[in-house]
Amino acid sequence: MERYKFDSAHSEKIVEAIVEGYRDYIKHRQDRHQKMKISSAFAWTKGNFIESKIAEASRELNYSYKMAKAGLTWDYLQFSEENKKKLFLLKNANYFNENSFSHAVLPHHNRKGKIRSYLHELSKINQNLEFPTDYTIDKTNEQNEQLTFEFYIPERRVRNDLKQFQSSYNEFHIITYKIDSVYQISEVRHFLPNPGNNIAYRVENLSKYISGAELTSEEREIIAPVSDFDVIDPAAFDIGIIEEEKTN
Repeated sequence: MERYKFDSAHSEKIVEAIVEGYRDYIKHRQDRHQKMKISSAFAWTKGNFIESKIAEASRELNYSYKMAKAGLTWDYLQFSEENKKKLFLLKNANYFNENSFSHAVLPHHNRKGKIRSYLHELSKINQNLEFPTDYTIDKTNEQNEQLTFEFYIPERRVRNDLKQFQSSYNEFHIITYKIDSVYQISEVRHFLPNPGNNIAYRVENLSKYISGAELTSEEREIIAPVSDFDVIDPAAFDIGIIEEEKTN
């Protein structure tokens, strides 16, 4: 997977932005905690802070970004390196299963037609890439939370967008960040999803670039209670695309 690695300076800058974005989020939580009687809902903004920090660094990295939607209430940023036709996005590792990256927990519904995820459709950008045949699956991450569909849209509504992505880019990558049991950024990894087998192939462990991620006990106290209430991160959501049945 060596050929799919990002420039090392770019990878380091991405990790730096992830850590800085998370620290900005914690500072914001501290400020809201002091000024508001209740502020736990700000836990949902963590991804916004992290992605915004990468957006700030995009000019330096020669990246562009655009807003996309992965749920009824959650927008996120897609980043691209235009001159190399690479597209990537960030995912919270706690809601990412590298062995089945677009597997979803489907609620009960009476809709007809096949359902697939927006994430898997983006991975089709990689359908002509070469993946190793001797790849070893990492089973240590199989206990991660499963992806959940927040709402469904007809395939016809996103057909043009998906075609545009698949024709404009040659590679689609996923960068994951892991927040450990003491609420610190402890791991950042780079994946290349394979649409053929639904496995996200490990490209590089970027954790070596993590610096300044340690939190004080005061910072942990501000954000720790939220996790105890099992708040679902918006990053767990994806759009379910319904492939409507044709009628005669």
